[in-house]
Amino acid sequence: MRKETYIFLDIEAAMVRGKQHIIEIGAVKWMPNDKVEYFSELIQPYKFKKLNARIQELTGIHTEDLLLAPSFKEVIKQFKEWSRGDTIFVTFGEFDRIVLEEELFRNRIQRRFIYPMVDFQQKYMIENQLKVQPSLSELMEKFEVETSKQHRALQDAITLYHIFKAAEGHTLIEKQKTNQFALMLSEVHHGEQNLEVFLTYVTGEVFPSNISIHSINSIHKSLFCMKKEKETIQEDGSIVKTEYHEILPNEELSHFLRTIVEDMENKVLITRSGLKQISRIIRLHQCVMPRTEVMTLQNLLKNQDAVNHFTMNGQPLHTYEKNLYQLLFRYRHKLIKEFKRRNLFTKEAVEV
Repeated sequence: MRKETYIFLDIEAAMVRGKQHIIEIGAVKWMPNDKVEYFSELIQPYKFKKLNARIQELTGIHTEDLLLAPSFKEVIKQFKEWSRGDTIFVTFGEFDRIVLEEELFRNRIQRRFIYPMVDFQQKYMIENQLKVQPSLSELMEKFEVETSKQHRALQDAITLYHIFKAAEGHTLIEKQKTNQFALMLSEVHHGEQNLEVFLTYVTGEVFPSNISIHSINSIHKSLFCMKKEKETIQEDGSIVKTEYHEILPNEELSHFLRTIVEDMENKVLITRSGLKQISRIIRLHQCVMPRTEVMTLQNLLKNQDAVNHFTMNGQPLHTYEKNLYQLLFRYRHKLIKEFKRRNLFTKEAVEV
């Protein structure tokens, strides 16, 4: 028997003075007894004058509608009251959470009431190990959900609610709960004939008031680069020769990466700012990272100076590992808070 109350949330926003401002909130509340309630309100952004023509066409919302709408502070007060209780917010993608957090911060309103918040798009991708983000319309077709074509907040929230039910979203969320995390940090330095690769992998566990570090392992390898030349035929028939470097894989680094891939299952992956920097090295060694819950230090710490503390900056590996251990404990409250916000803690979590 499901005990949780879910609120499926969708937000429409428009660019006003260079920033995203919420113009509509739509939500569906699904209670344990299967009763459903709805919330839908337009919002007039601060100092709003005119709505972009494309947004008007896409949503059917017009400038006049927003000029007559209440302010964000008025609407969020109603929404907070409507969503009161032990609830879990569900969005489709990161956009809604990010924009709502920014709007609340801009209006100096406490954000605690919108957590925990779950990104169902990410949960669905993890469950099905998808590399490409599915759209709401693709899942509508897959689960045979019919809805209005108009892109409005409440309609999209209703669509998410039906997809969530069809995909057994509650079971999917419970299945993916975990206290385990893996921190993967990399640095790549280019030389004339070599590529210096530094890779550190940390595993640990998060508890409601503390963290535990299980292991810290690092590797440093020089990958040999072969200078090669390729010819490209231009439209006019001329041939252009360009030089490039072919990087050769390293057996020990390949083994290290495969060990990480095997270990990462059912762990939240934390990186500095994503895997883009080392994705070429991962592909070179024919490794495929599993789709899992992801966090970045940039979003967790929200302070570039703090993020920079996690770089090697010329330190020996053993010194770097020691400093990482201390840094993780220094910022443990940030990690604990994010696990709570994402509803990740398992029910049987026991602090040791």
